[in-house]
Parts: sequence; C-alpha cells; structure tokens
Amino acid sequence: MGLIEIALAALCLNATCTDDADYYDVPLNLRKTYLLQLATELREENLRVTTIKNDRLSGFIDYRNGTIVGTGVAFDLLNILQRKFHFNYTIVKPQYNEWASNKKGILQMLKQKKVNISAGFHPVLTEYSTEISYSPSLDTGEWVVLMKRPEASATGSGLLAPFTLPVWLLILLSLVVVGPVIHLIIYLQSKLCKEDENKVFALGSCIWFVYGALLKQGTTLNPMTDSSRLLFSTWWIFITILTAFYTANLTAFLTLSKFTLPITEPKDIGAKKSKWLTTKGNALEDTITYNNTDILTDLGRLLGKAQHFTSASNKDILNIYVDKKDMMFIREKPIVEYIMYDDYKEKTKKEIEEPKRCTYVITSWSVASFSRAFAYSKDFKYKPLFDSAIQYLVESGIIKFKLREELPDTEICPLNLGNKERQLRNSDLLMTYEIVGGGFVISALIFIIELLIRYYQNKKLKTSKATPPAFLQHPQKHTLQVNFNNNYEKLGHFAQPPSKFITPPPSYYTLFNPSSKNENIKKKNINGREYWVYDSVGGGPKMIPMRTPSALLFQYTN
Repeated sequence: MGLIEIALAALCLNATCTDDADYYDVPLNLRKTYLLQLATELREENLRVTTIKNDRLSGFIDYRNGTIVGTGVAFDLLNILQRKFHFNYTIVKPQYNEWASNKKGILQMLKQKKVNISAGFHPVLTEYSTEISYSPSLDTGEWVVLMKRPEASATGSGLLAPFTLPVWLLILLSLVVVGPVIHLIIYLQSKLCKEDENKVFALGSCIWFVYGALLKQGTTLNPMTDSSRLLFSTWWIFITILTAFYTANLTAFLTLSKFTLPITEPKDIGAKKSKWLTTKGNALEDTITYNNTDILTDLGRLLGKAQHFTSASNKDILNIYVDKKDMMFIREKPIVEYIMYDDYKEKTKKEIEEPKRCTYVITSWSVASFSRAFAYSKDFKYKPLFDSAIQYLVESGIIKFKLREELPDTEICPLNLGNKERQLRNSDLLMTYEIVGGGFVISALIFIIELLIRYYQNKKLKTSKATPPAFLQHPQKHTLQVNFNNNYEKLGHFAQPPSKFITPPPSYYTLFNPSSKNENIKKKNINGREYWVYDSVGGGPKMIPMRTPSALLFQYTN
C-alpha cells in the first residue's frame, strides 16, 4: 500500500458531518462502515467537474473531437482521488474563465448545481460560504509582484544612503538646538559662578561653532572654564563619531552590490501611483472591490486605481505590459516563478549573456494572501470523503511538492545577483553634481546681487560728489570768500581725493593696541571669527582678521 492509500484510510462518514464536533462525535467503527458505503456509491457516479484556466495550477484542453482533458496541479490531485475511489468525471467547460466577477462564472455554476466540483485553487472567501462549500485548505496562496528589474538601486543618492531619513532629521535638529543650548549653559554658568570670570560667547558665535565643527572647520572661540570646554569637546567627539560612521557606510554602499526595489511594501504601489495588472477573473479582482462594484476595499485602496485586468498570455504580458509599459504584474507566486523561469530558459537557449538573462524580479513580500481550496456545490454528497483524502494529501506534502515540481531548488533571478565587483556610476554621484551645480547657481545669484548693490552705492556716491558743499554753493555767506579762489583746489581735493591720497589701513600694531587716535576702530565677532572693523575714508567699513597669519598682510609701514 502506497503513501497516498495510507493517507486515505480514515474519512468522515456522514454527509451532514460538516464541522469538527460532528466529525469526532461519530464513532470510529461507524465511520469505517459509512466509508465503505460512500466509496461503493461513488464507484457508480459520474461527477460533473469544472475548472478555471490558471496556468499550471488548473486548466483544460478542448480537443477537436469534443474531448476535454483537465490539466494542472488541481487535476493531478483529482486524478489521485479518482484512482483511489474509482469514480468517473466529466469536465464542463465554463462559459467565462472567471471565478465570481461574472454572473456566468464558476461560482454561479456551483450555486445552480450545474457542476459538483470546481477543481482549482480557489480563494476561500467567507461571503460565499453560505452558498457553496469548500474542501480543506490546499495551501495559502501569495500574490506577489513581478516587475522589470531596475537598472539602478532605488536606495537613493549615494550621499544620502548611509543614513535613514530619521537620522538625517535628528542631525538637522541637533544643528539647530546645540548652539543655543551651549550659549545658555555658558550664560548660566557665568551668572552662577561669577568668580570664574567665564566669557559668554554670543549666540551667533555658538551657532557658527556648531555648524563649523560639522564641516571640520576651526574656531577662534576660546572657552575659559572646564564646563564650557567640556561642552565644546562633547560636540567635537559627537561630530567625529558621526563622520566616521558616515564615511564607512558611504564606502560600503558605493562598493557593495546590494540592490533595492522602488517599492518595499504593498502600500507603495498605491502611494506612488504605480500601474499594475493581473489576470481577469482571479481572486485579486474579486477582493479589491465590494461585490463587483466601484467601491474599493481596503486592499483596493492600498493598491490604488492604476489597475488593469487582462486575458493576454504570459508572453504578451511580459513583452507588452511589463517591458514596454513598465507595469507591475501581480499574480500567484508559483505562477510568477514559472513565468520568470521559462523566460530565463528561453534566453539561455538564445545564448544571451548571463547578466542580461535576469530581466525581471519578484518581490520578497506578498500583496495579499488567501487560503485556497477546491469548491463544491452546496450539500455535495461526497464532501466528507473528498475532504479527508485532500487533508492527507496536504499533510503528506504532496500538494506542496506538486506546486514546485518543475522549479529548480535555487532561487530564480534573485534580487541581489551577487556580483563581486561594482563600478561607480554617474547615478551614484548624482547628488554630488547637484550640490556643485547648486553652489555655483547660488554663488552666481549672490554675485549679481553684490554687483547691483555696488552699482547703486557708486551711483549714489557720484551724485553726492557732484554736489559741492554748502559753503561752496554760497561763498558770500562764509568767511572763506576772500580766499575762495586760493583754497578751492584744496577743498576739491578734500571732496574728491585721488587714489594716491586715500588713507591706508592702520598698522597691525595699532590695531591690537588701539589708542585714543583710533576711536573709530571696533572689535567684532563675525561668523565665529574676530575682526577689527574701521571706517575707511570714502570706502566704507573695512575688516582685518585678528591673530591669524593673514593679518600680517595688512601691516603698513611708513
């Protein structure tokens, strides 16, 4: 006795035995007795069977002589039951190759009892359980997405890839918060511990220190107390660790061959308004709307309205919809794997290069999942007999084996092809180009603004120079009228001094040792650096950096 025969030894014996409680209430000897009775009656039966064309899962071939032969895994299971119980069956071809979306589909045939069994992997939906009955679950069907393999990873630009979005947001938040916090702590310390004579840095200086440290820039700020020095060193340590992690992750991202898809979960399909399609009349079509209306279910809203249902062949779906229209194909996982495997074998026969054979990829997650089973008409007499047999086929692993019988053990065209070498592409450096281009554009705009400001300042200065002083406009009212002709040249030099008479900047020594003669010199902290600022004659304010070698360039010697 074989494995299947042993698996079919115990069956529910009462046609009214529809739940587990009734099943176990029947004594074992009565079950066996009724088993023989049902099996004997079934030998004389010619069951009416229908099915849906669903690739390798189920289907039929209609020959010219009128003979219809069932195909697929579903009929492999039905033939196992036929050999065991020795019954006959006739295949009734459905008018429409649909499950429940049409009034003349398979569901209606079962309701009207035109057929006894629908041999196929049908979704077990509770809304139909009062009108038809189901066998024990054959398996859990997963609907996955098949799409054209993207040329580049969807992780994003290489400069942003090392950190996730929350990390980037927290870094930006720290840049905004840490500067004011440092300023506040130093200010409180100076108020509470006045004997330390701690120098309170301006808020702007603290903010520029935080920003400059992130870009590995130095600072002229010199904290005096241990607490303020600890604040500065803590931020430096944080930046050092942050940049080390960023550099390491960036190197790994640009050199490793890990690949990611543009969608990572089902809601991305609807959120990104991606176009997708599936075969007409399957379980997915029946579950994205309520009772075949235009009202979307939760699953329908998740996938969005960019949908299409087709009766085209698998080859046309790949060539027309997936390749040319860049649509996503949603179908049961075993079917999708067979489609991609057949495409791979065809390209291998054509001797296409190995890297170009895997042009499609399957998501590792499922869009939806349904329990699948055979469907019976209501009050099907031999339901207990079939249920027990199918249950043992499931438990023995025969159904799982039949679903992947012709597939290889290894994963077909995985997401990560495992390339050891990876050269950098322009797409990896795209954000680098954007930063450089953006910097040039911003600097050009600022330069244009500066030219406009300088133009209006010079225009205003020329207007003021063209107008002589009041005592020159009315010389008769001033005491200089007698010597007007003699002194006009001197006054003119005063109003419009030539370049050789412009007063040079003060000497470096006088800047750091200002005397009463240099009252117009002030020390200011600008962008975290200290400068001496003075008003030059006719040229506006000038800045000279302090305590830097470049300050020696401003040394003036008589």
